[in-house]
Amino acid sequence: MRSVTVRHFVVALCVLLLAGCASTPTAPPAPESSFELKWREHLQQVSGIHQWHLSGRIGIRTDDAGGSANLRWKRGQDYDQIDLFGPLGAGRIRLDIDAAGAHLRDSQGQDFFADSASEVMFKATGWVVPLEVLGDWIRGIPASGPYESEIDETGKLISLNQYGWIVTFNEYAPHQQVLLPRKIRLSASEGVINELASRNQISGKQLVVKLYIDEWAPTADATEPDQ
Repeated sequence: MRSVTVRHFVVALCVLLLAGCASTPTAPPAPESSFELKWREHLQQVSGIHQWHLSGRIGIRTDDAGGSANLRWKRGQDYDQIDLFGPLGAGRIRLDIDAAGAHLRDSQGQDFFADSASEVMFKATGWVVPLEVLGDWIRGIPASGPYESEIDETGKLISLNQYGWIVTFNEYAPHQQVLLPRKIRLSASEGVINELASRNQISGKQLVVKLYIDEWAPTADATEPDQ
């Protein structure tokens, strides 16, 4: 499979010599490759999906621990609601996220609160998951900010390097005529590992998060979170 690597960085412009600008003709911009054109079309299509219901599985692995759970994620107009649970619904935890912050209730009914979703997830479960950007990555698009990416000939992401995470998109599936990721692997870089270790949030040199999406239901409705 052919692919192309695309880099997106904010580059500061240097001061140009006026004489050189006046005497040197400006070269026309290089045309975009067909890969990049298809990527921009795909990005525009997927970026229009702001609300969804999805279900699947999530797993996390470090050098000395690991775990997995079934996953249900509902995103509405101004909230996210994430349920993690074991077989037959056992041990369910619910994470609610809105403009006021994040609230997690575990299977024993204990409540946890934090400003960010990733913070409350770690506080309650010990899992390190970059939830603030996962809503973009799970759609197969980069979050806001600098990134490096590799796209295939159909214009979909193969890999993404952003915020110290290497995100690999191993499989896509059609959902309502939109191709969305089915298998995703997140691997923390050495820099992220070292930062987490300095905060005593991880030991060892490995942090991998895997997601498998069984069902994607992009929706335009503004339904309320479940009670």
